[in-house]
Amino acid sequence: MIHTLGPKTTDSYDAATHIPGIAHPEIQLHPNFDEIIAALADYAGDQFLLPVAYQSARPDFGWRELCYEYSNQLSLRQVFHRPLQAMVLIENPQYAKDAAIIHPATENLLRHQLGAGDYPVDYAGSKAQAYEDYRECGYRYCITSANLLPQDTPMLAKFEPDMVWCLYDILPTV
Repeated sequence: MIHTLGPKTTDSYDAATHIPGIAHPEIQLHPNFDEIIAALADYAGDQFLLPVAYQSARPDFGWRELCYEYSNQLSLRQVFHRPLQAMVLIENPQYAKDAAIIHPATENLLRHQLGAGDYPVDYAGSKAQAYEDYRECGYRYCITSANLLPQDTPMLAKFEPDMVWCLYDILPTV
């Protein structure tokens, strides 16, 4: 079983279905990576897929810290390249909440685009969830996957980054 970020519209799900050498993976989707990390002991014997751009909603924890702190629970099995879906920065001119909703990994990208280091930001577990929250709560800005938007949605910026993905074996705790 491969644990990764859901829903099926996420880059993580797409990457999980394209792991080199694994034709029909069993995939369990989660609302955010932090939940998977918190429950690693429960998933011993399974695998964990995440991008090197992983960033927790906690500002002091990302892929680098994961590699060090969980080195006794995760063993790197495979690294591969797969581009992300095109991402876009969108703005709601009739916003109800003067803040941005994003996945934590896109915060620096947002701040660079807005040129506002102190602009209020809320976090969602995925870019798909960020877009859902943007629509439901009336946020001003959002970075999300372009394929989630209606075709005529105006975009402030578009990004098409490449990504490195890491597939880990989840080890039993000793």
